[in-house]
Amino acid sequence: MPSTPQAPGPDADALPKRAGWANDTSLFASRVVVIFATKIAQFVMGGATLFLALVLLSTAQYGEYGVLLTWVGLLFAFGQLGMPAAMTYMAGRGGSVKSLQRIELGLTAAISLALAAAAIVALPVLETTALKALAGSDATASDDLLRLMLVAVPMLLLTQFGAGILYTHGENRAYNRIQVAVAAAMLILTALLLGFVPFGVSGAIAAYLIANGAGAIAVVYEVHKLARRTEGTLSGPVPFGEFARYGLKLYPQSITSFFSYRADVLLLSWMLGDLKIIAAYYMAVRIAEMTFYVPDSISAMLYPAISASNRAEADRLAPAVSRMAMLTTFMAAAAVVPAGFVMIFGFLRPEYHAAFPALVVIMPGILSLSLSKVLASYVSGLGRPIATAVAGIVGLTVNLAANLILIPRWGIVGASAASLISYTCHASILLFVSSRWAKVSPLAFIVPRRAEFERLRRMLLEGLAMVRSAAMRRWRGPVGR
Repeated sequence: MPSTPQAPGPDADALPKRAGWANDTSLFASRVVVIFATKIAQFVMGGATLFLALVLLSTAQYGEYGVLLTWVGLLFAFGQLGMPAAMTYMAGRGGSVKSLQRIELGLTAAISLALAAAAIVALPVLETTALKALAGSDATASDDLLRLMLVAVPMLLLTQFGAGILYTHGENRAYNRIQVAVAAAMLILTALLLGFVPFGVSGAIAAYLIANGAGAIAVVYEVHKLARRTEGTLSGPVPFGEFARYGLKLYPQSITSFFSYRADVLLLSWMLGDLKIIAAYYMAVRIAEMTFYVPDSISAMLYPAISASNRAEADRLAPAVSRMAMLTTFMAAAAVVPAGFVMIFGFLRPEYHAAFPALVVIMPGILSLSLSKVLASYVSGLGRPIATAVAGIVGLTVNLAANLILIPRWGIVGASAASLISYTCHASILLFVSSRWAKVSPLAFIVPRRAEFERLRRMLLEGLAMVRSAAMRRWRGPVGR
């Protein structure tokens, strides 16, 4: 870890920065409000989808579903090579949309094919280790389902690539509409394929693939429209070598972040091999991660904003945004825990009751992880991804060691405790680096001030006004006709 700020790399300023919204605090805040409203809609529909899956699937089936989605995350983490972050960074630095679109489509095809081949070769080994729980007597998944999940990789790549381009160019409303539509499709398809036609785990996977596939197509279409509108502007082409070098710098951080988030599920699968235990833990994690809608709505705009800002503006913006993220995440966490208690003990089978202690233990770690998300956007947006890679490696090492020690002793509560420890280590490293680079106290990134409370009040009022306005337009439409 460097004791002083690193100088920007040779490619840090190779492309011109995009002027305008990134340096306008009020415009940045208004865009965060729009994304926050979108995340609230996703929160509601995602919570409903989660509840339906928990009620309509057996405990073992839900555990199986959790392992399969973790398998998708594993594939994406290994295959994306840090390129989605590079897409956002280069878009923020003024790269032309047309050249970025070519890179998006070419990389998606190449990565997806290579990853599919590697995954098929590795499956026999994984099915006796990290995916061991799927071989148990309670599992219904076959090798065909595991292979079918390979289809999700190009969907996720296209969506993440497109998000970086659209957010950076101010097309956040279009992307937000797609996100809400995907969440709504997931809810409807889950109800249809699990409730009306009980297809079990296969139905849940089909709902996931259909919804995300439609979303990926919509994102590609929006990027194509943007490329046509911006053709002929002063934006410069993006050299692929420069693009790839930046992405590969972030690749270690992407890998370590995924394993820090999901190593516990894979280790539970390997060490315990019980889908019912995995179901309880995966549910606790999913409930806890509902609070991510808050920092995600902020970091989604912070990364492109930092990439497009000058250094002074970036150093001023990051602490204020981080404080706001911590305040809103804490409030969300304070609401999620009692809501989780009501859902677990009031509506779900007794097999899920063990999830509540795991939820309580992991929740402080979720606050640390939320801080990490915002700080990683700041550090990476400055074009200095090495610090995030170091933090990720340390966090993963601590996570694996703690899981190996605590899971045999305390089961899923031990897995939650391991996450709490590792997430806090990860956040502490990024906090140390960020405070040195921004030349402020670490507390400036954590402790909210009066301005944050006032900004939160305004954001809530603006969000409510947006919802009310949308509802009035929908109501007036039929009346007018």
